[in-house]
Amino acid sequence: MKTTIDYLDELRVKLQLPSDYAVAKALGCTRASVSRYRNGVGSFDDATAIKVAELLGLEPLEIIAAANFERSKDEHSQNVWASIWGKVAGAIALNLIACAVGVSVAPTSKAAESGNANTGNGGSLYIMSNHTSTD
Repeated sequence: MKTTIDYLDELRVKLQLPSDYAVAKALGCTRASVSRYRNGVGSFDDATAIKVAELLGLEPLEIIAAANFERSKDEHSQNVWASIWGKVAGAIALNLIACAVGVSVAPTSKAAESGNANTGNGGSLYIMSNHTSTD
């Protein structure tokens, strides 16, 4: 499971921020808050977790669950939040795989570009009919 520090590092890299002061500005919080996060003294509140998710393009519940896991004082609570985080992260992974598979099987020929996705028979169209003439 990712930690607050992991998300801070990811945010700093993605936004190409030179310092934790710049991270604090991007999050709309104080440099002292980011310092507490870095030192493991605190974790994101839900509003900050949502802001981080927006900036990283992630599902907010993933970061909320990770932050609540870090704040949890007992093993049962940690297990609940770890389970939620795992479900969210797993659902995201499945969606990414589905998108990748969908893209990889998409037609890529000239026929597909012209709207004729039936590329298996050279673009020919065959019509069969069981109708017989009574004439």
